Amino acid sequence: MKLLLAKNSFYTLLLGESKAKKEIQNALEALTKKNALFCVSLASVQAILSMERDFSRREILWAQSKNFFAEILPVKKEEISLALKLSASADLNWEEWLDVASASLSDLDGILSLDSRYRKQTLMKVLLAEEIDLDGVA
Repeated sequence: MKLLLAKNSFYTLLLGESKAKKEIQNALEALTKKNALFCVSLASVQAILSMERDFSRREILWAQSKNFFAEILPVKKEEISLALKLSASADLNWEEWLDVASASLSDLDGILSLDSRYRKQTLMKVLLAEEIDLDGVA
């Protein structure tokens, strides 16, 4: 199984409050034990790197992202076009629709997120981090 880690969940994993961060960590650990692979969008990584002022820390964050994730997905014109069409629905915000478009066009199996709003769309399967038990079952 290959999943996209949603932008908001990637942010939470690195900079979020400890309770939410722990939920993401537990879900990643449980799903990794079940041989799940994770991807993240380049836009998610770029957003974190642009906030970091310390060059050394930016280098560390980039290296860790490259090593942990199976792929860092670029945002291409196809993803933007699909996200624009999908964003006609106000169920999700632009960044969330971009996650859905990236996961869909990359033929991923789903999206891992803390935010249940992702379930308002039907294009991609959504796994909520808090619903994954330590055996990796959602």
